[in-house]
Amino acid sequence: MEKSYVPRPGWFTPHRGLNVLRIIGLTIVGVAFAVLFALVFGFLVMVLWNWLMPALFGLKAITYWQAFGIVVLAKLLFAGFAPHRKDRSNHFQPRFFDRRHGYDAEKKEDDEMMEGWKYYKQYWHEEGKAAFEDYLRRIKEQKEKESQE
Repeated sequence: MEKSYVPRPGWFTPHRGLNVLRIIGLTIVGVAFAVLFALVFGFLVMVLWNWLMPALFGLKAITYWQAFGIVVLAKLLFAGFAPHRKDRSNHFQPRFFDRRHGYDAEKKEDDEMMEGWKYYKQYWHEEGKAAFEDYLRRIKEQKEKESQE
């Protein structure tokens, strides 16, 4: 009996080279868009500065590279180097806050609710699909009843 070779998924796959090239390409495109955005944003800062600041505050007009420097400086001062987080809902409420200040009952309820979500897929397969089809049937009947009236 002859053994056939079946490659394991992972590092040594036939499409690994394509994935690496795709990542490199996306990185180059991302850097190009970032540079283009910075250049355009620098130009907009220069135009707005030269339009408003000399008239309002008597300041001198600036060059493009000075405006670009202002953009970089503002980024460093106001945004820093940290990556941006998408979800900031719990930014000012660390997890230990609940336990230290006696909100254990609320935390326990939240944990119990989250614990139940692991059964969602099983629920959908057993009851959810049938309940949804029943709901659709009721909607269809209601629309038919309204159209007859």
